Amino acid sequence: MTALVIAEHKLDKINDETLRAISAASKLSDNVNLLILGNNLQKVVSHAKAIETIKKVLVIEHEDLADYQAEAWADQVTEVLIKTEKIKFILISNSSLGKDLLPRIASYHDSEQISDVVEIIDDRTFLRPIYAGNLLSKVSSKQELNFLTVRANRFVLPKKSHGSVVEKNLPFSRPRARKIILKKNGSVENNRIDINSAKVVVSGGRGLGSAENYQRLLLPLATKLEGALGASRAAVDLGFAPNENQVGQTGKIVAPELYIAVGLSGSVQHLAGMKDSKIIVAINKDPEAPIFKVATYGMVADLFDVIPELTEKIGK
Repeated sequence: MTALVIAEHKLDKINDETLRAISAASKLSDNVNLLILGNNLQKVVSHAKAIETIKKVLVIEHEDLADYQAEAWADQVTEVLIKTEKIKFILISNSSLGKDLLPRIASYHDSEQISDVVEIIDDRTFLRPIYAGNLLSKVSSKQELNFLTVRANRFVLPKKSHGSVVEKNLPFSRPRARKIILKKNGSVENNRIDINSAKVVVSGGRGLGSAENYQRLLLPLATKLEGALGASRAAVDLGFAPNENQVGQTGKIVAPELYIAVGLSGSVQHLAGMKDSKIIVAINKDPEAPIFKVATYGMVADLFDVIPELTEKIGK
């Protein structure tokens, strides 16, 4: 019985979300395999082979896989599942990529996906949040193939390996879909730290007033704190921030060590995405803002005065 984890990687390293998904997989099987897709993967594979728990690293390398394309990646994973016996669990983190990729693979195999798993009770029983995280649902599965997205921050990082990990190169299967390359609109600057694994998240809401203020005020603060930028849905809908920065029930679920909420009220949908943060600092001029109910520290003040002063004092 094998658990297969689909890797996400960036800057020649396996993402923390994938590392935590590997820990989740180890609760389901003693034989955890990691599948890496992409191009020029030598450094990524070396990093993967140094991870405890992994028994085998499967590699599919091709120039057409250099950039993530859902159809192409889904075709590769499907071929692996067809040709490889004994795989019972397929896991990926509950990231944007995971949410996009895994349902396609599960539907091909006529299986139901179990999303946003926060606890593994046994190899048939899982817990996942419902109703904006206010309740936990126990899900039992009798499927031959189980497709799971896992909330990475609920699982620990694995230790480094001191043993030998087998590397196996698999053939590239020509995808059925056409290759389409989209260019990003560079109108909104973003910092490079991944919000899913960031220890600090600086998040902005409607109160910032404009995309210019979002960048001018929050980016320097996030940079000094070595953190990632986040945003409320309202801020994203108004064009203040890119969609990838959205935190909440319909965006990213994060649990950093420090979450700074600037100029956002704290809707139920937003709180569902960040309430597990270790320390929450709220800055809002409205003393009745719901964000203060979950905040560790709250400041009723004008963000346009507080944020520049805070940014200036950090690091002095």
